[in-house]
Amino acid sequence: MSGIDIHQLAAAYALDALDDRERAEFEAHYPTCPVCRPEVTGYREALSHVAASVAVPPPPSLKSSVMAEIGGTRQLSPLLPDSVVSLADHRQRRQRLGRILTAAAAVILIAVGAFVVGRNSGSNDDYATAAAAVLAMPDTRTTPLTGTGPGSFKVAWSAADGKAVVIGDGLTDPGDGKAYELWAIDSAGPHAVRLLDKAKGDQVRRVVAIDGSPTQWAVTVEPEGGVDAPTGDIIYSGAA
Repeated sequence: MSGIDIHQLAAAYALDALDDRERAEFEAHYPTCPVCRPEVTGYREALSHVAASVAVPPPPSLKSSVMAEIGGTRQLSPLLPDSVVSLADHRQRRQRLGRILTAAAAVILIAVGAFVVGRNSGSNDDYATAAAAVLAMPDTRTTPLTGTGPGSFKVAWSAADGKAVVIGDGLTDPGDGKAYELWAIDSAGPHAVRLLDKAKGDQVRRVVAIDGSPTQWAVTVEPEGGVDAPTGDIIYSGAA
């Protein structure tokens, strides 16, 4: 794991995406680490929560269909000598895995936020349920928003569901009479999503309805009553 911070492997470990050496080193490290141990627990709980929300029993025809295919399906691929294995292919697989893990980690972070908020506060059970439903959609895309403001925003959006999960962390109070407002931007310009939040306790946890097909997200600070067009500077943004 040369050059890799072991503290960054919690999500990959929860996804069972480490190789044997990485797994052995991480398993020797994380049980006594005050950072990694709760992260692994949180990721596993979130994955179980999301999986349970979308689990469905297999159709009765599945077993007979599989058994019918077994007779005509090759069970083993031919073995190739080690000299045929391309190091370039190996590097490409590692790069693809890295991109997959990055996207998966972003989804897990949102799932953990949804699960933990719902678990710790009975008044937010509706948020946790709604967030899990959006995350379970096959077309959901997760975008971290970057910018000049403190903290961070993430948006997970499903066009099929017409909803987005919005999570903000480490935010500051936008000021008296002000609130954070989310904008969905398309070729016609920015459209107010009406996410107006004071970020009480430095967090935003919302599920909002989205119309149209935005290509970008943006967050500004606006009067807490809401505006139809941005008046403040864009402090967070990202591609939809």
